[in-house]
Amino acid sequence: MKILAAESSGLSLSVAVSENGRIICEYFFNAGMIHSETLLPVIKNILKEAGWKLEDIDQFAVSSGPGSFTGIRVAMTTVKTLAQSLNKPAVSVDCLSILEESIKLPKIKIVAAIDALRNEVFVKQNKEIIIMPVAKFAERNKKHKNNIIVIGSAVNAYKTVLSKNLGNFAVSIPEKFNFPQASVLALMAEKIKGKSFEKIEPLYVRKSWAEEK
Repeated sequence: MKILAAESSGLSLSVAVSENGRIICEYFFNAGMIHSETLLPVIKNILKEAGWKLEDIDQFAVSSGPGSFTGIRVAMTTVKTLAQSLNKPAVSVDCLSILEESIKLPKIKIVAAIDALRNEVFVKQNKEIIIMPVAKFAERNKKHKNNIIVIGSAVNAYKTVLSKNLGNFAVSIPEKFNFPQASVLALMAEKIKGKSFEKIEPLYVRKSWAEEK
């Protein structure tokens, strides 16, 4: 199965293509929110590098969020449009699951946390994604101090409070792992049954600033 995956939920943009469990090409760009200008040219180039045509893709994959409202929409709209025009299935995976899948260490607790601004983080709780004050998140995981790694944009945003409560080891992961990777998403998508384009939707855990005001 040939998969094309796209991720643009935050400041970074990531696109990858995989075939039968193997990453063929991957693109990662971390220079701010210019995804709307960059995504389609990147897809075109990565397919060229792989020697594929767009019609060769068997299934599309996209991250659903949480994250930037604008960022989420860029990849989501692009993937849904491509899936619709080619009549191909698509899958969506939340960013926290993508992050947690990107690293596995024996006997180490891996917890994904995405910066939700306002000293809050997006985290999983009983398989549901919620918003939690970062201080509460740190306190909740304090029992795992020095035996936990936090992965996601919350690491850079709240490094001081996390390291103080969970230990320096908790925020020691290499920078690249704190971004959801399209390559991880692509491999996950190979194990997920695709849906029609209209059945995948963005994951907005909170209202936008405009809606709240």
